[in-house]
Amino acid sequence: MMLQTARNRATRRAAFTLLEILVVVAIVVILAGVGVVATTTYLENAKKSKAQLGAKGLATACETYYLNNNGTLPQNLSDLLNPPNGGNLLKNMQQDLLDPWNKPYQYEQRSHVDGTQYPFVYTTAPDGLQISQFGQGQAASPPQQ
Repeated sequence: MMLQTARNRATRRAAFTLLEILVVVAIVVILAGVGVVATTTYLENAKKSKAQLGAKGLATACETYYLNNNGTLPQNLSDLLNPPNGGNLLKNMQQDLLDPWNKPYQYEQRSHVDGTQYPFVYTTAPDGLQISQFGQGQAASPPQQ
């Protein structure tokens, strides 16, 4: 009799209850949700950093254009695709003119206090944050010189 009672308990306890399974599923769903939010945040921050690097690269290409063309900055970024004296200033051509969100980078010719011109390349992230070769947000504005 005792052996049969122990065997019945063992067979009754061999499976999980519905409540135990639901608790485990709830924990897995919560952990997955936290992981997705964290991953999305990291990916968006990575795109912002990539946009800043892209703006720096385009500003450097504009400065190279300036040095190779008698002190003349390009009128727009597409001038970097075919500089007057030939050559190639962009590695990936048209693709380099697009930010990580596939919008074209913006470009302005600005002047320092002493009158020398410099390129200002910028874009805006989907959350409204301005990004330039100088930084992101408040730091995106060019330093006063």
